[in-house]
Amino acid sequence: MLLTEGQYRAICAACDRVLLRPDSNMERVCIPWLHVIREHPVFLSNYVDLFDRKTGKNDVFYTWSQVLRRKAGWFKPFLKLPREKIQPWFGGSDLPTRVDVLFVSHLLNPSHIGNEEDFYFGRLPHEMVARGYSVVIALINQTGINVASFAGKWYKNPVPRTIFSSTLRFSEEEGIHRRLKMESLRLTELAREEKEGFLRRVLLRAAKEALTSGACFSMRMALQIRWLCARLGAKAIIVTHEGHAWERVAFAAARKQNPGIRCIGYQHAALFRLQHAIRRKLSNEYNPDSILTAGSVSKAQLENSVDLDGIPITVLGSNRTFNGSGVKPGNTRKIPDDSRCLVIPEGIPSECHILFEFSLECAHALPDVQFIWRLHPILSYDSLSDQNPRLRNLPVNILLSAETLEIDIVRCRWALYRGTTAIVQGVMGGLMPIYLELPGEMTIDPLYELQDCRESVKSCTDFVEIIKTHHRPFPVVAGNRTAKHYCSEFFKPLDARVLEAALCVRHLPHCR
Repeated sequence: MLLTEGQYRAICAACDRVLLRPDSNMERVCIPWLHVIREHPVFLSNYVDLFDRKTGKNDVFYTWSQVLRRKAGWFKPFLKLPREKIQPWFGGSDLPTRVDVLFVSHLLNPSHIGNEEDFYFGRLPHEMVARGYSVVIALINQTGINVASFAGKWYKNPVPRTIFSSTLRFSEEEGIHRRLKMESLRLTELAREEKEGFLRRVLLRAAKEALTSGACFSMRMALQIRWLCARLGAKAIIVTHEGHAWERVAFAAARKQNPGIRCIGYQHAALFRLQHAIRRKLSNEYNPDSILTAGSVSKAQLENSVDLDGIPITVLGSNRTFNGSGVKPGNTRKIPDDSRCLVIPEGIPSECHILFEFSLECAHALPDVQFIWRLHPILSYDSLSDQNPRLRNLPVNILLSAETLEIDIVRCRWALYRGTTAIVQGVMGGLMPIYLELPGEMTIDPLYELQDCRESVKSCTDFVEIIKTHHRPFPVVAGNRTAKHYCSEFFKPLDARVLEAALCVRHLPHCR
């Protein structure tokens, strides 16, 4: 079942009512399900049961599958306790005793371990060091592997790194579970008192979601960030910001340790048409003092959000600008550039299967066109092919990319995409964007504001027609802005002076 826009807006409003109640607390804010990020069908699949209530045998199976899912996530941290060294973070034996800026970023792939540049902040932390600031990067481990032994790879780096542990001591994990269990009981009691049917269902579901691994993760992050801020004496914290539960409690935890700390949210990804959680405030302790954006497009979109009134919004920039510097000269090409299509899904397995299966059909229909499949670093081809037998035997005109994004862009003519922001860099590099639209769904196109500057297809026949007939340059949009110019405003170059200005609101040392 695909939700309608009206249903989506009803979910957003009801979840916000629960979060903004006078009796709301950190345990409630820790529940990821209550933070509706955006209208992506993968995210919204977790809300379908609010409208599509199972009956009979389907209801029994669905109920027990959800119970088992929650129980598995609930007890997973305890299962890790005998196998992992228990400490709140790993690495950082050379951490300074006083830090001006704590960056909270993500470790997405084991290949990133030891890299000089951060995946999200690029060389910005190093530039801040060059400007006289003391800086540490704390990484959230999303690799799925035990990275305790790898954390020292950044030893004696000008920007020390530390990696958050995925579990705490037994007494701390038990305390997290106890607090969330109490919140689950409170939400259940509120549901019994609620007369409005839909809000009652939201409260009951939130009570169940309080007992999931996602809520435990948010609570654990709150503790770890509070302890790390205490260890470092951090004067400012900058967190990747999309509106997730853990981001909100990170601000509250940092302020609990140091009420004067400067809390900054870094909006690094595209904002979609109905993006929600990042566009609204919660209670003051959970809001950033300021929001720094990747570019002018997202700055304007956030400034149009009336629920963010009073929060300064400034363009910091991004390390995702396209300038062709990563292209190696002398690349040989067996296929002309205008016969290649770059296929770029999001870092979501189901989205990879949608785009890869569609492009596989197109590859059979267009044997003279080469399709280059490119993955988000959080995924691997092996894991996808294990799930999907259709991806195991590929035709000769499908290539699995092992190159940088910039090289893939310059050797292609078209880009087939859905919800990935990599399309912005693709358009900057001259690719024609072709959006795959599925019947009945709300658009997840990050270029939704450019209706006249990209193609949309619903079938292989549509795609073949575009490839065979469409070789004209991009049209000009209103106000003489081309698609390439619009995308150039999406990700601006990182500017350390902007971050320094945001920090100097509280008169940190080194401010000039």
